[in-house]
Amino acid sequence: MKVLFVVNELNFFIRNHINLVKRISEFHEVTLIADASKSNQTDIEQIGKMGIKLHVLNRNKSGGKVFAYLSFIFSLMLLIRKIKPEYIFYVTLELSFFGSLISYFIPTRKTIFIITGLGTFFFKEEVRYKVFDRVLHGSFLLLSALKQNVRFIFLNFPDEELLLKRYQINPSHSQIIHGEGIDRLEFRYFEREVSTIKFLLASRLIKSKGIESFVHSAIQIKQKYPQVKVSIAGIFDPENPDSIHRDLWEEIKSSKDIRWLGEIPHGQMEQYLHEHHVFVLPSEREGLPKAAAEAASTGMPLILSDVPGCQECISDGVTGKLVEYMNHDELYKAMEYFVCNPNQISPMGKQSAKLVEEKLSIEVILDKYLKIIS
Repeated sequence: MKVLFVVNELNFFIRNHINLVKRISEFHEVTLIADASKSNQTDIEQIGKMGIKLHVLNRNKSGGKVFAYLSFIFSLMLLIRKIKPEYIFYVTLELSFFGSLISYFIPTRKTIFIITGLGTFFFKEEVRYKVFDRVLHGSFLLLSALKQNVRFIFLNFPDEELLLKRYQINPSHSQIIHGEGIDRLEFRYFEREVSTIKFLLASRLIKSKGIESFVHSAIQIKQKYPQVKVSIAGIFDPENPDSIHRDLWEEIKSSKDIRWLGEIPHGQMEQYLHEHHVFVLPSEREGLPKAAAEAASTGMPLILSDVPGCQECISDGVTGKLVEYMNHDELYKAMEYFVCNPNQISPMGKQSAKLVEEKLSIEVILDKYLKIIS
């Protein structure tokens, strides 16, 4: 089959979907459309070496937003018409909206919309977000009513329940697939020796990831248990509207209590996971936090917020601890639990890796995607 994936940025695709799509390309002819404006030549060549055809379609940032959107949708439609895929996967909520419009003009055997997460904007009350919400409602409602060859893929049950009700999507067009799959050969299980407890948070440095809460709790832990080690890895992007305040970033970099690792290349991430004992991500909401699933695959207990997406990666009390979002006291107590009970790290870590193998591994996820392409 001719299968097309449409993603926003090539870098995003490489971080999150490349292993899954590479496996799919072993069974089908795969083409990718992506914005490569932030990618280097090595990234572009990497796609070609995998046998995946890449069409670069950079987003036009100039002019008004409405004009830029319309221009991109029109260019995307022309390119898809040229490729003539039998199956199209639109990745993210925004591209799913674009794809819902294009689907009326381009026939396919099946069009699939992958909702990787709702994002914090989805719940904001600003006029522009409300307008986008109403447009989404009309587009998805009409599409679900008029077309039978569409499928919505959600990464967690709360997102599915919310959008099916909000946009009146036919439940028969919906399916849960927990993420893009974790390659357990890339993130191998590792039996750690526990002497000095080491906590790690790896994420983009944005407010919705709970960075401020983690810093607050980490400093508290260090004050009471100075032998404990705490690390943060991730990229600071001041252009992101959800970015943490620059003062907090400077505090992290200069802190004596927190080890600042910077942005770690994906290929080196396993090494850093093996060097730490407990993975922490007190996020506001997720589609499915891949970094947490990768950490779990290596045998790390998790401390995550008790929110959609995070709940899919953990069994509370068995593979880690769930805490209330932005509750500094709960996060502190969860971290303290592992400091005071280091003997629980190994058994919880083993259960964490088992959960990934049974529910989130690339083999499990690939099988579900291949059943869609049939």
